[in-house]
Amino acid sequence: MTKLFFIGDIVDEPGLTYLEAHLPALIEAHRPDFVIANAENLNTSDDACGMTAASLARLFALGVDAVTGGNHSWDGQQGRTVHDDPRVLRPLNYGKRAPGRGATIIEKDGVCLGVVNLISPEVCSLADHPLDVMEAQLSAWRGRVDLIVVDYHGESVMEKLIFAFAFDGHVAAVLGTHTHVQTADTRLLPCGTAYVTDVGMTGPGGGVQGYDAARFVRSAWERLPNAEPMRIAEGAVEFGAVLITCNDDGTAAAITRLSA
Repeated sequence: MTKLFFIGDIVDEPGLTYLEAHLPALIEAHRPDFVIANAENLNTSDDACGMTAASLARLFALGVDAVTGGNHSWDGQQGRTVHDDPRVLRPLNYGKRAPGRGATIIEKDGVCLGVVNLISPEVCSLADHPLDVMEAQLSAWRGRVDLIVVDYHGESVMEKLIFAFAFDGHVAAVLGTHTHVQTADTRLLPCGTAYVTDVGMTGPGGGVQGYDAARFVRSAWERLPNAEPMRIAEGAVEFGAVLITCNDDGTAAAITRLSA
């Protein structure tokens, strides 16, 4: 059996500070073999989404093995340079020339975990078709990995479910991100793929997806671009994360939500 933690969209300093306070105890209690986190909103320094080297260093120090991204993967002042780190992923289906990589293999104790980051064309219209890209990645990894987890960054429940059923039994888990809202549909598909439409966020719950609501409300009323900096919401931090227990054949045996 192999156990995986997956942590949903970490939002800025409140989310990162929360993990620094709680993740060590969770790791001690559940003993995961791998820890993956979506970190496209991790930036803690320049009023933007994205990531910085300093925030990533704090996250990796907690035992996170790799981070995934989405439409904010390249935001912020360090939006290109953070992708020099092989542990940082961006959507695999967002072309070949954008900075970074969309898939990686992590090896621990003789187990090879393949991690794939994909984005919905509904979120990024320039993205390539996720089914075609995933099929090619599976072919490239044949015989090289023991199990695969996919972060599917998108909004549509139907789109995520169709993708998950298309690769049911070929990957251990398809885990949705992007909406920052936890869904109650953790399940095992018929051939052994663990699924959830959205893992949720790890960030403050008092605004819009972890951010202060005023900026978004003003833009909605005015229907004009808004150059105001992103401000973090108030409120208690929501913790979005799942634990997947995997069989030796690369399928999932269980998926459960975690609470800190």
